[in-house]
Amino acid sequence: MKQQLHTLIQSFHGSYEPLLFNELFAACCAWVKLERNGEIDGQNQTLEEVFRNPSFSSFYQKSLTDEKLASTVERLTSSMQELVGAGVVTYQDLSETITHLCQSAGRQVGALSHPQELLDLGVQLLEGQVTSVYCPFNAGYQFGQNVQSGGEIVCETMNMTDAFLGQVHNLLLDKSVDIIATDPIKTPKLIGEGGLKQFSSAVAMPPFGVKYGKDEVHDIWGRFPEKSLMGDVYHLRHMLAHADLVVCYVTNGFLFRTAAGEKHFKQDIVEKNWLKAVISLPGNLLTDTSIPVSVVVIDKNKTDDQITFIDASSDHFIEKLGRVKNKLSDVEQVLKLVNSEETTVFSKRCSVRDVEEMDFNWSPNRYVQSEEEAELSSFLSQFKTAKLSDVADIVRLQAIKHDENGTETFIEHNLTSLNAIGQLAGEGKKLQVSSKDINKAKKQQVKPHDVLVSCRGAVGRIALIDENVPTNTLASQAFAIVRIKPHVEGITSLSLYQYLVSYYGQLQFSGLVTGTTAQMLNAKDLGDMPIPLFEHEKLEVFDSIRAKTLDYQQQLNKIESAMKQLSSSWIDQVQ
Repeated sequence: MKQQLHTLIQSFHGSYEPLLFNELFAACCAWVKLERNGEIDGQNQTLEEVFRNPSFSSFYQKSLTDEKLASTVERLTSSMQELVGAGVVTYQDLSETITHLCQSAGRQVGALSHPQELLDLGVQLLEGQVTSVYCPFNAGYQFGQNVQSGGEIVCETMNMTDAFLGQVHNLLLDKSVDIIATDPIKTPKLIGEGGLKQFSSAVAMPPFGVKYGKDEVHDIWGRFPEKSLMGDVYHLRHMLAHADLVVCYVTNGFLFRTAAGEKHFKQDIVEKNWLKAVISLPGNLLTDTSIPVSVVVIDKNKTDDQITFIDASSDHFIEKLGRVKNKLSDVEQVLKLVNSEETTVFSKRCSVRDVEEMDFNWSPNRYVQSEEEAELSSFLSQFKTAKLSDVADIVRLQAIKHDENGTETFIEHNLTSLNAIGQLAGEGKKLQVSSKDINKAKKQQVKPHDVLVSCRGAVGRIALIDENVPTNTLASQAFAIVRIKPHVEGITSLSLYQYLVSYYGQLQFSGLVTGTTAQMLNAKDLGDMPIPLFEHEKLEVFDSIRAKTLDYQQQLNKIESAMKQLSSSWIDQVQ
């Protein structure tokens, strides 16, 4: 931002809310350009007359009844006129300042502007198919204004401030992006012959976290074969109804969620061979959210049967702008990886069958091996392996309600009960269970030699149940019980426990974790984990290791007890 504009903003911003000041500043920018174009006469018109002038009111339709606001607009416009007239500030500078105000205003206004590097990535992924481009949702005009094309570019946005800002940028930059104020999902306005208007491509960053109620979307255009709570499916289906090539930013949660509508959508796109690429990006790129996002590229005219997964979430693709703010770097490398046929440390080309075997999970980290994951594969290759579900029964646990009038008592243990060697060392929580929940509780009782795997929150915490566990012991719903099947060779509870707590076991868990706010490990991923099997003599090693571990733990307990006693012994000595 030019220093003169920064000083001007500091002088006039005052106590105005960010959104209001952004609108006022943009309105003043429009006034400056329109007056210098001769479309309004600010010198000989009152403020009220300027605001009623058709050229100006087509941009800014609000009236200024507040004297303070009116004074701010007049003085701010006058100062900007002087800066532009003196050649100190250009219209490009004014446009960039409006963008900066949006991006620096935080969550309230940040969604109305996207980082330039994400605009560049989105537009370049269109790969020249820009004869006509559709850019719906918030700040879609920013994608449109970055497209180098003489063709038609159209945006739809339901946010009136967004539409206003887009029109001001059009004016300042001499762009001709068509901006329509409407809800693209509920009331699309771009109708062509035989249905929705068709474009050569579409690019967008729809609002994240949007949910649509069961009866909220009434669609007459046949866009939505799936029903979904989250908006990602609706946003993508809407764009696909308008274009054959779609580039869309989504949250990472969409990539791995298995809710019916989302899974059906992902399965349909993969089986039709439309999915071209999925690119995961670092977190903290956006001003309105810290969550990491990804780019999905869908092409109905794709000719090969390969899907490119790119993991661009590592530090290699991050330029630090502050303690909690990142910038995507090396966009050119990301674009090269999209069209590369080689497997790299950041990318992998996969078949439709590969994605089917992953249950249509689109997360790149399921396909692109990091150095650590390559190390894990090398380690496991030394052994015969089996899926965990083939060698053990896995019991996913449910919440058991406490009932003051319950007829039976159980002790429930959660993560806080685990000690350093995986024992249930805490007292646990006493539960009185009613007769209607008795059967459910008994099915969830832990048994000697069970292995407990934490699947929620601190995923990968492991417990090994001792021989003398009380029969009324329950594990909380954060765990899954893993119980080795009878007569299975090559594995014991001890060998499984030692592997899961090892560096390699924990590495496996880290690659399977899903969730953006709360970490989760789903049942299928747990069951599909490859587990090393060992020769009989090797299994005896684990017995020896556990015996030594228990002995060391007893020694530590004695030392801790002695230290506690020593800490309080001074009282007797000084009295």
